[in-house]
Amino acid sequence: MTLGSSTIEGLAEATAALGGAVLGPAELASALGFDPLAVLTAEERAAVQRVPFGPADWERARREGELLVLRVPRDPEGPLTMLRIAARIGGMNPRVHEGVGYLLRDEWTIDPQPFAKDETPTAGWFLVRRAPVRDTLNVFYREQDEALERLGLPTRAGVPRRRSAVEVAFDTLAWHKARGERLLASCWDWSRSPSSDGGLVALGEFGEHGLGCIAYSRAVKHNALGVCAQR
Repeated sequence: MTLGSSTIEGLAEATAALGGAVLGPAELASALGFDPLAVLTAEERAAVQRVPFGPADWERARREGELLVLRVPRDPEGPLTMLRIAARIGGMNPRVHEGVGYLLRDEWTIDPQPFAKDETPTAGWFLVRRAPVRDTLNVFYREQDEALERLGLPTRAGVPRRRSAVEVAFDTLAWHKARGERLLASCWDWSRSPSSDGGLVALGEFGEHGLGCIAYSRAVKHNALGVCAQR
């Protein structure tokens, strides 16, 4: 049987339970311009043929404002990096290609950064919060991790609570392209991806000029910088 939206176990139930808050094969095809299932390896296709959540997860997802997201690691031409996503569907603030600086460090662009040119999403289904967990705002990076642990948020084996930078870009830009909604419009999601000069990458302030990208020292905190936890 050919793998498609109608043959993915649990997808119809998830879509109904979440009121359509799903970025699945049909939405990705619309946003990215190709069949996301057709580019997967046999192993990856096996990993996404079933949505790995159930009724209790849907109840919590509705309560906590989570989206169900399918991610794929490539397009028909090659690896689906942050730069490739931006080239395919747009949405990044042009400033990220012109130079951004922070904390008295030299300005850099995302173009030569490993997190932008090498990292790709991991194929699979994920539940992701639309907005940062409140307890992760205005605290340092390590304290954010401690807050996520203290709150006892559900996890899955092999799935970090923090997204990588490319995962944040993938979810946010594809959701906007498919749904017309700007996630992270007034906040930042602090990822697990390092920059070349020792910062940790955050994406956010997704306004009319596009999605911003910056890197912060672990010793930074502010009211709009937090973690959109995933599972």
